[in-house]
Amino acid sequence: MPVTPPPDYSVRPRLPGSHGRRVVAVLLALLLLGASFTLGRWSAGRGATAPGQAASAAAQDEIQALKQQLAIVQRDRQVMRVATDALRRTLSDRGAEIESLRADLAFYTRLIGGDEQAPGLSVAALTLSPVAGTRGYTFTVTLLQTARDSKPVHGLMTLALQGVQGGRAARCAWAQLADARQRDGLPFAFKYFQQVHGMLVLPPGFVPARIHVTLKPAGGAAFTRDLAWAGTLAGKDTIHVPQNP
Repeated sequence: MPVTPPPDYSVRPRLPGSHGRRVVAVLLALLLLGASFTLGRWSAGRGATAPGQAASAAAQDEIQALKQQLAIVQRDRQVMRVATDALRRTLSDRGAEIESLRADLAFYTRLIGGDEQAPGLSVAALTLSPVAGTRGYTFTVTLLQTARDSKPVHGLMTLALQGVQGGRAARCAWAQLADARQRDGLPFAFKYFQQVHGMLVLPPGFVPARIHVTLKPAGGAAFTRDLAWAGTLAGKDTIHVPQNP
């Protein structure tokens, strides 16, 4: 029986570095895969953020435009307020001017005898102005003669007050109101008209209601007329004192 020889085996040496190259290739593949995944997510996120940024920018532009419109409206409102205040002051000044002109017209009408009042000596107007921080008042009394053949007249004028003090009716004579040097009265001397100026001081606790004007022309009888205190403060009252024969 023939003998079969054993197979031939050949031993080949393993090349160095082949296993390392496979590991490196695998790592590179994994790195590329991760980089591709990351790049895809970044691209997707950037694409999703761009519309949001555009909307935010549009909202900011709209807010800025609204702020500008609000500032314009506020400025217009301020200008309108200033113009309205100026118009009110102008109307008030014009009203005061008209009242003054009316008073002047009435005064000069009486002066030339153009109305129906009885001719003679009269008190054309009486106005009072408070002195700030005191109980004092300055006053102006306009005296008038309306007779066409008026002659110069002179004399003394005094004021008196009627009101309430301590819950009771009270009266203050000129001597209680005026300076000691003017206790006898304020002098007047004129032919047609004259303004007499003076000052009075209210006693403590006295509340005036009416004011009395007394004229004492030389050589004639004294005349007294009265009017409301509040009306004299407004400067609207005018009283007429006819001269006795």
